[in-house]
Amino acid sequence: MDYSNRFFKVALLSFSLSATVLSGSDAIAANTPSNAQNASNSHRVFPSVTLPEPANGEHAVGLLGARLPEVAAWYGKTTAQFAKMIREDKSVWLDKQGRVFYIEVEAENQQIPTEPITTPQTSLNEQQTFLLHSKPDADRVIFLDFDGHVTTGRQWNTSYNVGTITSPAYNTEGTSASFTQAELDRIYLMWRQVAEDYAPFNVDVTTQEPAQALITNSGSGDSQFGTRVVITQDNFANCGCGGFAYVGVFNYVGDRYKPAFVFNSSVVGAGEAISHEVGHNLGLWHDGQTDGTGYYTGHGSGVTGWAPIMGVGYYQQLVQWSMDTYPLANEPADDINDIQYYGAPLIPDDHVDGMNIVNDVTAMTVTTNGTTDQLDAFGLIHLSSDQDMFKFDAAVGSYSISIQPDDVSPNLDIEASLYDSGGALLQTDNVANILSASLDGSFASDGTYFLKIDGVGKGDPLNGGYPDYGSLGQYIISATVQSPSNLQGPTANISTSGYLPDYAPTSVYFSSAGSTDDLAIVSYSWLFGDGTGETTSSPAEDPTHEYLAPGEYIASLTVTDSDGLSAQDSVAVSVLNRVPVVAIAASPLTGQAPLEVTFGSTGSKDDDPQSSINFDWDFGDGTSSTEAKPTHIYTAAGDYTATLTVMDNLGASDTANIAIDVEAPAFINQLAYGEIFTAGTVSGNYHDSALDSGSSQTITERQSGGKKKNRYSYLTHTWLFSIASGSSVEIHLDASMSNSPDDQMILSYSLDNGANYIDFAALLSDDSGHYSTMLPQGVSGEVRVRVKDSDQNAENIASFDSIAVSNLYIRSETDASLTNPVAPSGLVATPVSSSQIDLNWTDNSSDESAFHIERSLDNINWNAAGTVSADTSSYSDTGLAANTDYYHRVYASNGAGNSEKFTTGIATKTPAASELNLTAIGRKDKGVKHIDLTWAIYPLIDVYLDDMNTPSFYGTDIEAELITTPYEYDIDTGIKGGGSHKVKVCNAGGGDCSQEVTVYF
Repeated sequence: MDYSNRFFKVALLSFSLSATVLSGSDAIAANTPSNAQNASNSHRVFPSVTLPEPANGEHAVGLLGARLPEVAAWYGKTTAQFAKMIREDKSVWLDKQGRVFYIEVEAENQQIPTEPITTPQTSLNEQQTFLLHSKPDADRVIFLDFDGHVTTGRQWNTSYNVGTITSPAYNTEGTSASFTQAELDRIYLMWRQVAEDYAPFNVDVTTQEPAQALITNSGSGDSQFGTRVVITQDNFANCGCGGFAYVGVFNYVGDRYKPAFVFNSSVVGAGEAISHEVGHNLGLWHDGQTDGTGYYTGHGSGVTGWAPIMGVGYYQQLVQWSMDTYPLANEPADDINDIQYYGAPLIPDDHVDGMNIVNDVTAMTVTTNGTTDQLDAFGLIHLSSDQDMFKFDAAVGSYSISIQPDDVSPNLDIEASLYDSGGALLQTDNVANILSASLDGSFASDGTYFLKIDGVGKGDPLNGGYPDYGSLGQYIISATVQSPSNLQGPTANISTSGYLPDYAPTSVYFSSAGSTDDLAIVSYSWLFGDGTGETTSSPAEDPTHEYLAPGEYIASLTVTDSDGLSAQDSVAVSVLNRVPVVAIAASPLTGQAPLEVTFGSTGSKDDDPQSSINFDWDFGDGTSSTEAKPTHIYTAAGDYTATLTVMDNLGASDTANIAIDVEAPAFINQLAYGEIFTAGTVSGNYHDSALDSGSSQTITERQSGGKKKNRYSYLTHTWLFSIASGSSVEIHLDASMSNSPDDQMILSYSLDNGANYIDFAALLSDDSGHYSTMLPQGVSGEVRVRVKDSDQNAENIASFDSIAVSNLYIRSETDASLTNPVAPSGLVATPVSSSQIDLNWTDNSSDESAFHIERSLDNINWNAAGTVSADTSSYSDTGLAANTDYYHRVYASNGAGNSEKFTTGIATKTPAASELNLTAIGRKDKGVKHIDLTWAIYPLIDVYLDDMNTPSFYGTDIEAELITTPYEYDIDTGIKGGGSHKVKVCNAGGGDCSQEVTVYF
């Protein structure tokens, strides 16, 4: 069976259900949805709900409490209906905001009865498989994502507490590196299955990834949107389920509640699950039974064994949209109207319903040999009330008409009726246990005849049958009748006389010898398969064509005789492809890390005309490039093999290698990974005081407490380092002091976590310069550098002294006895707020001295973000811009140098700036530090003080102190003295957080 051409036509760059986009002459508007809601959910505000955790069953009902009626009404249900559904269907869950999502507990069994015994071969390659479209011109889209996906910033990340969900590609053959032909065949058949389920709707089911803007509903006026379904393996939820999806979010403004996930892998199991999960996105609920069955599995057997799509369709062959007309149906539903309501409109009617206006009836396509006519037509039943009418001419004699539904996953049970030109019924066919229809007989007279196609049900839906409600979908008509013209058509024959495959440019002589007709051939139309062609009038003009580029071409000849009848023949032409030539160069080939190497590909070429090559560099350290002449920095010592592969546009390739020897650097510079605010007013942070930051950090004295006569000015500030051992270790910084004629700023260091400090410099008055000191030999690990004023005597409050620190670092001479640390892995970036991304990674080394984090806006230009001590595997990158994409990478260092850098590889977007609009003002009450907060939204909030990962005060703790908006709260720190504090607030138990604010005392 050739599954690639039954219903779907191949275009140059896409596959489409071409007939489904034909314009009907009496287009029927979509029915008005019967959903109880009177406004699209995309324009309605969801009730403000905050739950402590996702929940299902009785627990979820209890957590909703007084908000149950509001949420139920939003979903178009009564309070009783909604509560009953949640209690009885354990696959219904509420997230922390009270929105409904399904976790499909009914996963596929290992053996599904309806699974094909063998997978039909489609002959589609990988490129073609991922260019499939059902309705490429539709505004709505259902994207079937089989090649892996990264999910960040979505409700799934929040609910499962996973910053980045990296879903692997669909894989049933044991390797994720590429798709096997069997996997491609399965993907094609799944696409066919889903395309048939959604054929009545004007939505494009596609395997080609659309631009995100074509999935996202940006708001009023945006007509192009849809959903994404990720078909993958469950590597984060561990649900043991078939998939999960949110309800009623297809036309939701934004992407917060997408994509849907499918974890089944078989053709039927995954295909049915895809349609089912998209159904949830389109507002559909489960089809269950009043006896407590969560999913109705259907009834009957064979090709007419029936089940609802929103039940379980794994075990029956006829799986349709439903009005819940089956035994013990648990609630009324109207799938087709609800799907329209949530954003997927019906397609227009493609063929008229009757024969009242003969000129409006679709004429079937005719191919004749002069004796018999071959008739063909295609159509789609899109509503139970839809009927399609066709007409054709036939002479006296036999006829045979076959009408077939979709041959992969049909939803249409066909009834066919044949009428004469006067409207008299001649024959009807609808066999009870067969979906197709056929009409055979003999016409008694020449004339015009009419064929009507209808979708029908079977028997009693409550006793083993099904209604015509969901009997919808595509069909194809093939018929033979006696030709009214009784003409003899020509025969075409094309050949390439004497041609043997050769390299381009090459000339091919085409011959029409063997093409015949009972009268005369008047036209020879040639297509050469490369976009060119010509027409000749006799064999003497048979053409010679020059192919300018390599490739596999199909040339065709169409001959037309004097009666206007035609025939076609084709032949394959192979033009050989030369393998491209690779040339590789690099400079320098040796040097100390970090070593910047410029690579070249001059001399790489493809001698085929009209050919092109692309470049694929593997630098040997886990990084790559597709530039022709890239520049790369090797950060760690080692012997590397850089590889260049050039590939032409037909897939032929050549590869070359070059060795790069990177030596350990003479020394490494290490930056502070944190700081301790003890006393003083601080401008800037430890990033600003770091080497090459281009900025500085200023610490200014503050006044002590106590009686006025005993008060004094003072400051103390400490920077934290985690350093590598070396033959020599030195502290370096630039510093300048201002204001005081008699006070000093003492620079010192500690090697025992601050228990003891050793002074190494003192600044007086307007001193400014570079300061350094040598640390004891063999020192490594935690080092602290401190600045402290020298005069803390009473009444020393005449002025507040300041010190500015910049270019602060500790230099370690590399240790030849060490090797570079093993690179970290598994870097995960989680957006926490509009200004913060949390990073977590796996520490694979046992001898690192520190980890270094870098960030980038373009994955090309990188800046230092921070440093953390050894044996640390997390970092919070703060002070970021809202609604901005950031890339991150991390590497380890020790006395030998740096490890390779491990990157997320993808950007992580910070959320849009919150509407919380937090302000924080510090004050003191009897010496105790207080922070007064005000914010704009959410009456219940969690407060984060200094620790940006764990709330210090929860919503239930502070509820009593809230007033009407703007809301206020007084943080009593219980701490006296100076320093600074970081603070942010989030909606209680949720993920909408304010910016981070630093308050100085």
